[in-house]
Amino acid sequence: MRGLNPARARLLETFGLDAELNWGHGCRLADTEGREYLDFLSQYGALPFGHNPPQIWAAMRGEQNLSRPSMVQPLRATGAEKLAGTLADITPHDLSVVMFANSGAEAVEAAIKLARARSGRDVILSTRNGFHGKTMGALSATGKPMYQRDFGGPARNFHYTAFGDLDALEAELKANAGKIAAFIVEPIQGEGGVVCPPDADYLDGVIALCRQYGVFSIFDEIQTGLGRTGKLFACSDCAAAPDMLLLGKALGGGLMPISAVVIRPEAWDDRFGMLHSSTFANNNLACAAASASIELLTKDDGALVKEVARNGRYFEDQLNALSARYPEVLIGRRGRGYMQGLQFAAIHERGDSASMAYCGLNGGFIGLLSSYIFNVQRVLTAPVFNNAQVMRLQPPLVAGRAEIDECVVALSQTCEILDKGDYRALMQHLVTPKRRAQLAETPIVQPQQGPARDVPEATPGRFCFLIHYTEEEDVLRSDPSFARFTETERDTWMEWVKRVGPGFAWPVTGGTSRTGARAEGMIMSVPFLPKDMVGKGRKTARETIQSAADMATDFGASRLGLGAFTSIVTNGGAAVAGRGVPVTSGNTLTTVSAVKALLRAARRVEIDPAQANVVVIGATGAIGRLASLMMARWAGQLTLVGNAQNCHAQSLLDRVANEVVDSLVTNGPDPRAGDLSATVQYMLAGRDAPQENRLKALTRACRDADLPLPIATTTDLDRALADADLVIVATNADVALVDPAQMRPGTVVCDVARPPNVAPADLSDSGVLVFDGGLVRPPFPVNLGPFQTLPEDLCWGCMGETMLLALEGETKDYSLGRDLSLEDADRVAEMAQRHGFEPAEPQWHGQFLQEADFDRVAAARRAREMGPGIGLVMDPASVSAPSRVWAAE
Repeated sequence: MRGLNPARARLLETFGLDAELNWGHGCRLADTEGREYLDFLSQYGALPFGHNPPQIWAAMRGEQNLSRPSMVQPLRATGAEKLAGTLADITPHDLSVVMFANSGAEAVEAAIKLARARSGRDVILSTRNGFHGKTMGALSATGKPMYQRDFGGPARNFHYTAFGDLDALEAELKANAGKIAAFIVEPIQGEGGVVCPPDADYLDGVIALCRQYGVFSIFDEIQTGLGRTGKLFACSDCAAAPDMLLLGKALGGGLMPISAVVIRPEAWDDRFGMLHSSTFANNNLACAAASASIELLTKDDGALVKEVARNGRYFEDQLNALSARYPEVLIGRRGRGYMQGLQFAAIHERGDSASMAYCGLNGGFIGLLSSYIFNVQRVLTAPVFNNAQVMRLQPPLVAGRAEIDECVVALSQTCEILDKGDYRALMQHLVTPKRRAQLAETPIVQPQQGPARDVPEATPGRFCFLIHYTEEEDVLRSDPSFARFTETERDTWMEWVKRVGPGFAWPVTGGTSRTGARAEGMIMSVPFLPKDMVGKGRKTARETIQSAADMATDFGASRLGLGAFTSIVTNGGAAVAGRGVPVTSGNTLTTVSAVKALLRAARRVEIDPAQANVVVIGATGAIGRLASLMMARWAGQLTLVGNAQNCHAQSLLDRVANEVVDSLVTNGPDPRAGDLSATVQYMLAGRDAPQENRLKALTRACRDADLPLPIATTTDLDRALADADLVIVATNADVALVDPAQMRPGTVVCDVARPPNVAPADLSDSGVLVFDGGLVRPPFPVNLGPFQTLPEDLCWGCMGETMLLALEGETKDYSLGRDLSLEDADRVAEMAQRHGFEPAEPQWHGQFLQEADFDRVAAARRAREMGPGIGLVMDPASVSAPSRVWAAE
């Protein structure tokens, strides 16, 4: 790792904002490839005259020609003295004492020190959602915790009140009378979303209240000052002056860093004047640039600022018309003069694009729009820092109506794309051959960061559920406009989105369970296909999932659930545990619901599980193993199938088979059990077999009695399916393994795997029944927006378990690893019944099975057996154990 701020460099590269700019003049920029851009950002307002203003360069060259010393601390700096006199002349009312600094944040720091020294008090009051800089004092005054907590902020004695609310301000001043040194406020909250106060008299009210309660008023005009709003200062029309006025950004004319604190004489303190200094403040070169800037702004009776006021009203009219033309896209415009913000509607609420929902919920939507506008429309804009839905529009003050029209055309074309839902167009510039080559050379890098500070307490009932693309078709289902990508572009987009990383993808409003408990949460996504999460990609996928867990913790989730392969690549969630949020793979409820659904289906096609051969494909995995343990309670015979490509498959299968036998022995005789359980109880009665050798003991006992072994293991899938009655498919494979059209009539298959392991087929004349397993019906609708592949009254069992545990308030990890327990299955089954979760009615590929489908299978089975079917022996009323309430009727 080396170079300039690698985190920022990766961000710019990811969003295609890494153009190499090599020319700038006025409102225009150009890059090394000859592309020209219109600058409507002006370095966050720091370029009042655009790029390379000749007048400012001339002033600086004048200093060089005079050979005037630039820095002469602690002696007199004549250029600084001249600039201070000019600022005293042009600032409102009796503001007249000046201190210089090098940046806006330094000016804020100086003002805080002065206020504390002069008042003898420590408390600094500021506004929520304000922004005053990123040094520690300025950061503490910035009313946004996201900027503070990782740096030990805010410092002590910083309080916050609502912006634009004089009643709230007075209440705070009254409650802390005699404690508050100063109230610092922006006339317009720039980073907060270009928010103007609701009352035109707000600033006058602030000054009056502060004087009334003996508190210094500090107006932070680092963004608004020096012509940006169409006035030389936003407070120019106030009846009185604030005690301190902070200036920066535009003061240096776009070429030199310089800021100033302009102070009323009554607020000055000589101790501050003696003890506060800065090495580079007062330097004559920066002051020459600032003096030239003020001369340009005040020239011809402030003609440039007056032009900004006129053009600003025109700009406002154009943006208002744009908002009226696209009411589904834009909420509206706000701001004043050449400090405008365009607020976009929350894109995720449209529910028609997974990628847009992701961008919107993770604060990247305006960044993506700015990327498109920069790369395609050739206009430079940017988001504001504190509001993920507002685009900042701050052109240089020298921009005219032609430039405004050019910007509005670019914004209009962007709105047209959003209005049509053509999100592919917004992404097109990110999937070019050049970008594809760049991605090929850029590894996926996880954030390098220290431990999180001040992690919020978990919110009861709040959950996060992690998903990913299970197949390439998911990309088109969740983003239909991507169908217009070429295959190469789609592949490039998949590589690009991996660099974006994990994030929130959809808010789940949740609901109330049968017990009265409530849950709500967030879908989170990791942008991988199953093939990206195995082999060499496994480590990256696991690290990405761990990053998602950290986000869930920071979100205050009380439960994190892992969907599909996110569970598999983390060893059933074990690699994610211990990161501050309880984790579940969801495999327990998935298995429990699949077993119950299979037993229900068996009854409907007249199969008695007690005499049936139950085949479990993927029996050595977490779900397959637990399904084997559960089905052993009712099955006549159990066949466990492993992966023929795994050289350890047979030993793993033998281990599961031994666990099945051990569980039956441990649980003791059960008059409701199937032939398998009865055989095990009978053959091992009185035999003192060690727990790890009970399968061998059963094998010997059956051989001695010349009886078939009721539990079999194999890696020969075709052979296992040849005489199957009931089948559970639960492998980790990302391809179809089972062709149902080749199975014998009368077979029922429950496919739990995601992506599905049973190939699609027309089974109308086959006598075979296949349905998707592991689906549950929660006690409330679940709207998954662009990820909705199921009806709202259904969800996957892994998500169901996530919501269930959040509702229950469970704080331990569940369903981790491979060795899921029957005890936990019983516990989850009991919780599910109590909260109102039920297995879903059988469906396959989104189509609910009809009674005729069951009738055909039952008829095929009767025909196969050449006689009437055997009804189920189970008596639902006699079942009492919680898992059996859920697993059989």
